[in-house]
Amino acid sequence: MKAKFLFTVLFLSVCAQTSLKAQEFVKPCKVLWQPLKGTYTGDCKKGLASGKGEAQGVQRYSGQFKEGLPNGSGTFYYSDSVFHTGIFMDGLKEGKGETHYLAKGKPDRVISGYWSADEYRGKDYITYKFKSNFRFELSEFTPSKQRGNTLNIDIATNSGSPNGVSTNLIGDSGNVLTLVDLISPNGGLKKTNSTIASSFKAIYSFEINTFPVKLLGTLSNGEIFELELYKASDWKVRLFSNQ
Repeated sequence: MKAKFLFTVLFLSVCAQTSLKAQEFVKPCKVLWQPLKGTYTGDCKKGLASGKGEAQGVQRYSGQFKEGLPNGSGTFYYSDSVFHTGIFMDGLKEGKGETHYLAKGKPDRVISGYWSADEYRGKDYITYKFKSNFRFELSEFTPSKQRGNTLNIDIATNSGSPNGVSTNLIGDSGNVLTLVDLISPNGGLKKTNSTIASSFKAIYSFEINTFPVKLLGTLSNGEIFELELYKASDWKVRLFSNQ
């Protein structure tokens, strides 16, 4: 009986030590959104909240996470009286949703519609703003479905040559409309990745530092355009001028 008792005590002791050692290697699942840092329960991947979960800090969020940030559908409780249910991208409201404002003894005040970069955009999903005095026959602005941080600008004309080479048998020399300069007043433009110029087209690739970003572009004809990109995506911009 005594031997059996000693064996049981030894077995429990070994189990306890094994459990403690195992806990030393278990890394906590982190939430990177500052207002939510505190406690987290839910799915985890590579030490970061990913999948379905709930985080509680100064504020609370319940829903989908990706790489430690609210990404996907969920409900964000900003205070005891304000919460938002909808789609989030990297912690910011992005897409269709509803913000509820609670008032004791009164009906909820609800704002529904679309958000981009955490700002309410109204009843339509607006992810960018473009303004130019120069008339383009075509202007397209397409964000990727997934998050990203690049901008590709494709400027095309129906005739022309960036190096001044004759473009027809008569010897006329065309002029491809090019982007002379692109700056960001709010510091959102990180760097130029590449520039490619060919007959009829000029292509530019940029890396964006932060969203939303405001950009001012200068064209080779002296015209200036303003472009604001709200959604954190890989953007493709196509501009066409019939010269």
